[in-house]
Amino acid sequence: MEMPHPCTANDPNVDVLKAGSEHAFRCLFEQERERLRRFVLKLVDDADEAENIVQETFTEAYQQIEDFRGESSVSTWLFSIARHLAYGHLRTSDRHNYLEHETIEFLQADQGGSAAATRKEVELSERKQIMHDALQELPEHYRRVVQLRDLEEKSTRETAEQLELTEVNVRVRLHRARKQLREHLCERMEC
Repeated sequence: MEMPHPCTANDPNVDVLKAGSEHAFRCLFEQERERLRRFVLKLVDDADEAENIVQETFTEAYQQIEDFRGESSVSTWLFSIARHLAYGHLRTSDRHNYLEHETIEFLQADQGGSAAATRKEVELSERKQIMHDALQELPEHYRRVVQLRDLEEKSTRETAEQLELTEVNVRVRLHRARKQLREHLCERMEC
């Protein structure tokens, strides 16, 4: 009987995953399971349901690996599957008490308000502060594009004109800025 190889930092290789390697999926599971569980638990606030969603996430990933285009990391892809499943669970349940992790919605959150009196207001205040910190860590050329496109809701054309860039350059900078923001938010929110 052949002993399974231990997982390495290089696992999982996308090509090996697509080839259906059980070892690669086991490594992926070992590396991402706990982070996914914490992430989903923040959304659904139910430990048993979070564990079910994590299991379902890996099942879907296994079934859909051939469709994975590699435009993001496997980890990011897994988190998007988990988020989709968690939101599906919340839509079918009566509970809509979840934390939103989408960068755009963080950026467009209500800027006003007085002292946080309720739990929801405190959570919103904390998320705003995390988002503010994330924005401040962006390089100026990325931060400016995010401010114009997401906060001021200007079109790509308007943003390009104001910054004297091409529309393609605005889209590229916005994509890169949002990616950096997501990474920062994931670090701060332990996802």
